[in-house]
Amino acid sequence: MPSQSRRYSSPYGMADPALETSWGWVLAYGLLVILIGVFALLNPIATGFATGVFLAVALLIYGILAIAAGLSSLSRRARWIEILLGVLSLVAAAITFFNPFAGALTLVALIGAWLLIIGVFEIVGAFQSAHDRGWRLLLGVLDTVLGGLLLFSDPATGLAFLALAVGLSFLLRGTFLIILAMGLRRIGKL
Repeated sequence: MPSQSRRYSSPYGMADPALETSWGWVLAYGLLVILIGVFALLNPIATGFATGVFLAVALLIYGILAIAAGLSSLSRRARWIEILLGVLSLVAAAITFFNPFAGALTLVALIGAWLLIIGVFEIVGAFQSAHDRGWRLLLGVLDTVLGGLLLFSDPATGLAFLALAVGLSFLLRGTFLIILAMGLRRIGKL
């Protein structure tokens, strides 16, 4: 019968000392992510600004890569489509860099439109479904209402929604990392 003080070992039969030390870094990372989540929830304006800047960087990278893909494309038609998408992305990136709030609010409007469309399809699907009609109808109505609120709300409400979504995402991710760190710590003590 194996002893309780046996150390964790890798599939190759050797102890894994990294587990004994890495859990602390994972814990610190989880705590930092939770702090960022709390900051995002308490500061919707800063969160909107940061999200806008992040969106601008993503559009810039996509634009550069799309132009590069277009220049290396063998098909003449695909070449111009990629280059056009790249140029449009670079223009959107420049606009978003100069006005990050506009980028963040555009993102909120796109999420609102997506929820509105998904909600309508969910409602239609609920009436065509033989089972789960109630749940599908409820989810469809909730998505439609939330989508409409996001599309037709004032900018402050849009930024508050964005801060809530980003903040909750960071809080959940940080909580997961802390749970992971505690698990690594337990494994390292075996």
